[in-house]
Amino acid sequence: MKSKLTLRLDEGLKERAKQLADERGISVSRLVEDYFRLLLREPTGGDGRSSEGAGMPEAPDKQSGSEEALSPRIRALKENLGQPPPAVEMDEDTKRWIDAAAEKHR
Repeated sequence: MKSKLTLRLDEGLKERAKQLADERGISVSRLVEDYFRLLLREPTGGDGRSSEGAGMPEAPDKQSGSEEALSPRIRALKENLGQPPPAVEMDEDTKRWIDAAAEKHR
């Protein structure tokens, strides 16, 4: 069940929140609700709404293939990056060489 909550915000912050919500195609209420869910680590369903009794969700881009929960900036980055490369089979010597190089350059 949803209930009303009144928030008092600085006028400039309120306008920026409205703009962000508009860019994401959601309401300010939904933006605030999603933020509180994130802070409280409350599970959400694939549509971003509460699904009580469920476990923590996977990353938004892995929820039933839905990308609607991703911000426009993250969605664009994901599109530009493309698919990850396939796993590469390495022998033990190569793995040790990579581990040593990674340790050296930390």
